[in-house]
Amino acid sequence: MSNFIAQAPASIKTFSLARRVAHFNIPVLLMGETGSGKECVAKYIHTTAFGENSTVPFIAINCAAIPESMLESTLFGYEKGAFTGAVNTLPGKFELANNGTLLLDEIGDMPLPLQAKLLRVLQERQVERLGSHRTINLSFRLMASTNKNLESEVAAGRFREDLFYRISVVPVTVPALRERVGDILPLADAFLKKYAHTIGKNICLAESAKAALLNYCWPGNVRQLENAIQRGMVLNQNGVIHASALGIPCNTQEETVDCPTAETPIHSLNASRQELQRHGRVAQYHYIADLMRKYQGNRSQIADCLGITPRALRYRLASMRKHGIEVCF
Repeated sequence: MSNFIAQAPASIKTFSLARRVAHFNIPVLLMGETGSGKECVAKYIHTTAFGENSTVPFIAINCAAIPESMLESTLFGYEKGAFTGAVNTLPGKFELANNGTLLLDEIGDMPLPLQAKLLRVLQERQVERLGSHRTINLSFRLMASTNKNLESEVAAGRFREDLFYRISVVPVTVPALRERVGDILPLADAFLKKYAHTIGKNICLAESAKAALLNYCWPGNVRQLENAIQRGMVLNQNGVIHASALGIPCNTQEETVDCPTAETPIHSLNASRQELQRHGRVAQYHYIADLMRKYQGNRSQIADCLGITPRALRYRLASMRKHGIEVCF
């Protein structure tokens, strides 16, 4: 699958569905945990639809990373003088994605008032820059991604039902890394090659490191795996990465009992999927708690380490408190 790694059955199934929907210009909703690779799947759909060497734009915007006051102008663009500080005319993401692909990442964090305006753009396929009355016709492929259960968000009144149905014509679930163990070592090898020129060439994984990678639950998913490989490359010993250099728990009863290994039968994984997800959440909470203690509660550093926004981190800390996990440091 070109530069996209998919060797585990769950990944092959996901990319197979992505390849089918790429032939139709219909809205796609990508669902999965933070760091699981939703944007990677979105780029696969884009390149399958337009070709790998195409100059057609792929525009991605993280709705959780931009302050609410700026998100509207970022999406719609604005004319010079539209508001204080608008010293130049600037096209929005809708315009930039015209004739290409627009990915609305973390759409579950979009404010309700802006959801209504987004729905109008999607229905009319037109946009007006802030401060302008000129309509601009649009034609783009829409994809959205979220780590939230949008149906629950709709029920709670935090997400518009009509927008949910508009963006989820074809939902695609990107499985967590712990649910596609067969991808772990191929991904690790890809990261070794990716950073070979900047960190060091001819660095390989020891057998103990491979075992540790396969037996860990990866609450931070692919993003955490990439960070672990970078750390291991920096701390290699004579060109070999040992398990102790990866910065993940190794050889503990807790980590090896609850996490699937490469030898775990597929039917067993499917039978215990809900239990596995529960353990994954617990592992994620404990991982965040460890980071809170390590960085003395510095949320910016913790969010950077996890590869998420400070706003997304706040949601996780609130969820931890809801489950009775308080962090003292």
